[in-house]
Amino acid sequence: MADEALVEVFVTDTELHRIHSPYDGGADVVLATTGERDRLRDRHVDWLSGQPSGL
Repeated sequence: MADEALVEVFVTDTELHRIHSPYDGGADVVLATTGERDRLRDRHVDWLSGQPSGL
């Protein structure tokens, strides 16, 4: 991935309830519930964009 030999890689649990998709400059994370999403966001607030949407 670091050398771009592999692209469009994602890591998931076996049931596809949680997905982590890294890319140059960040990552997309899809979680099973909004509560789980909110807990992750609150633990890593310093990782969020400065944009009002947090994206």
